[in-house]
Amino acid sequence: MATKAFKALTEKDLHTVGNVTSSHDYLQDIPHGAIMTADVDNFTLVELGFNAEGERTATPLSDKTKKGFLVASPERRYLGENLGEFYNGKGERGRILVQIPFVRFDASNFDDTAVKGSGGIKAGQSAHYDTSTKKYVISDGTHADFATAGNKYTVISDEKDIIYTLGQPTVKFEIQ
Repeated sequence: MATKAFKALTEKDLHTVGNVTSSHDYLQDIPHGAIMTADVDNFTLVELGFNAEGERTATPLSDKTKKGFLVASPERRYLGENLGEFYNGKGERGRILVQIPFVRFDASNFDDTAVKGSGGIKAGQSAHYDTSTKKYVISDGTHADFATAGNKYTVISDEKDIIYTLGQPTVKFEIQ
């Protein structure tokens, strides 16, 4: 027979992990963050709005041509949870960052399909955010959606051996 406690302790999801690698001197947080209107992984993009009480809300970005805001909430880990189990729950307040050019961050939600045949991920490649997959699509800049994307990045490095992600490969991006 199953129990909610057993399910909570044994069911494992894999959520996005990452890290803001630029100095906090260069970051601009949205004061007081925003309340999530849905479950949202860290290092995905959201659009901002307000609820009936005048509190700022964050909804997953729906328009790929619109500039989004980066979700980068601090993780509160319990019972030995790894970073891949963390996400921003619906109704919770999360940390929101303004995307400022030249700020860097690592993220595990990337799609490198377009560059696998040409030697893989390399510094200087381009990336854009895909609202349907919630991933950063890495390419040589000729991807069909890159020209109209509202959120563009430069690939800095492939961060496969970062210990704090507990085995999830990440890529370091710089905001354009």
